[in-house]
Amino acid sequence: MDINLETRQYHSRGYHYHDHIQVLFPLRGAMKISIDAGSGVIAGGSVAVISTGCYHDFVPSADCSLLVVDLKLHESDAEQAPVLLTRGCPLVSRMEPWLWRIFRQIGIEVNADGHRAQDAAMLALTGLHLIRPASAPKTKSKASNRIERLAADLGTGGGKTNISAMAREAGISQSHFHALFRATFGSSPRQYDIERRLDVAMECLIATNNTIAEIAYAAGYENVSAFNRIFKRRLGISPGEFRLTGRVD
Repeated sequence: MDINLETRQYHSRGYHYHDHIQVLFPLRGAMKISIDAGSGVIAGGSVAVISTGCYHDFVPSADCSLLVVDLKLHESDAEQAPVLLTRGCPLVSRMEPWLWRIFRQIGIEVNADGHRAQDAAMLALTGLHLIRPASAPKTKSKASNRIERLAADLGTGGGKTNISAMAREAGISQSHFHALFRATFGSSPRQYDIERRLDVAMECLIATNNTIAEIAYAAGYENVSAFNRIFKRRLGISPGEFRLTGRVD
């Protein structure tokens, strides 16, 4: 398996194909990608896989920066290839937040020094094996559909998560709501809300010049110290340190 890593900035629309598989991880901004089978948008927390010989149209945002992983698979690589690279997987897949942060950090290191790309390639390949693309959608109950709609609002507003109110709105008991929510998203509503708020805060720390206090209040935290404490507990560094390491200039 041949693998090459580099970071690229995109400023205009394009249309082409490659003689290799290309995997795209957003470092900043977003990009809409269209192929014959459909289209998707990659932004923070997602990954796109473009198959060999697949013509694709792409439209980047003005600030689009990506970690690009180019791979050539040989016949002997078929059994060892990451599931993400197999045909039939979606064009765009969501990633676990912790795993996306690892790839974003790889991109930061490669952007700072291109000579690190070869050393980072094996780490990136290991990370690709950990990504599990979304499975085919199953038939959902009305309650499950309502839970997904309710979850879309988590982490985006300033209010606290009110589980009992969400359960009432979904039309089910609180215990049933918890069970369905965990089955759908792999975490409790409160955990999911915390992760969404942190993801929003991380994007603001990287993409804006807002103060940490402004970002904390916008994310729904009552004070900056609470935001700093939760942020450091989850990521191991403070918001200020994350902002310094997270900028890709």
